[in-house]
Amino acid sequence: MSLTGLPLILLTGTLAVLVAAATVRGWRRPAIRIAGLILTEALIVAGAGLIANRSAGFYPSWRALGGAPDATVPTPVAPGRLDGALGGRGAVLGWAPPEAAGWRLAVRPQLVIPPDYPARPERTFPVVVALVGAPDAASLRRTAASAPGVLTLILRPTAGTTATALAALPGALARDVRSAGAPAVLATPRWAPLAAAWSGRPAVSGFAEAVRALPEPLAAPLRLPS
Repeated sequence: MSLTGLPLILLTGTLAVLVAAATVRGWRRPAIRIAGLILTEALIVAGAGLIANRSAGFYPSWRALGGAPDATVPTPVAPGRLDGALGGRGAVLGWAPPEAAGWRLAVRPQLVIPPDYPARPERTFPVVVALVGAPDAASLRRTAASAPGVLTLILRPTAGTTATALAALPGALARDVRSAGAPAVLATPRWAPLAAAWSGRPAVSGFAEAVRALPEPLAAPLRLPS
């Protein structure tokens, strides 16, 4: 059973409840009362520790917990500058990095944060960039908001938007959120040439098709402890 897995946390919580119930039933017997209280408190503390370890990755395995010299630990994933503003759920943000002025877009870019992003601080997320017009932006925003594991950036280009200017976009995005890798590019027919010139490959026309081309959210790489 994994040290950071949910089954171990659930097992610990279940045992704490069962021991607490048994303690209440045997409350009149001092030995049961004392042993039950001690064991219940120990299980509660253990459960809290397991939850904290799952979140922060202090000990990714039983070997690491035991101090094995060759046990690996995760390399921390740097948080994005916007991570603290997201709260406990996904969101749709008006994204305004300094570089956006040079992109000459019709409106501010919209960054759609997936619902599982805040709960997975140890991972980076693949990105879909959509170059669309106003009629398609609203429906795409609704679709992307319910898609787990994928960051979606919606751009509404103008005639002044160039592939050269957009070259700075991936770096700006990686600075503000935990994005990873080259984005999959989605474009309506009008903006398909711009998308191809920017990404170096043909754009797709559907969100589902773009998502299928992406890798899974990436866990932090493992390293040997120093």
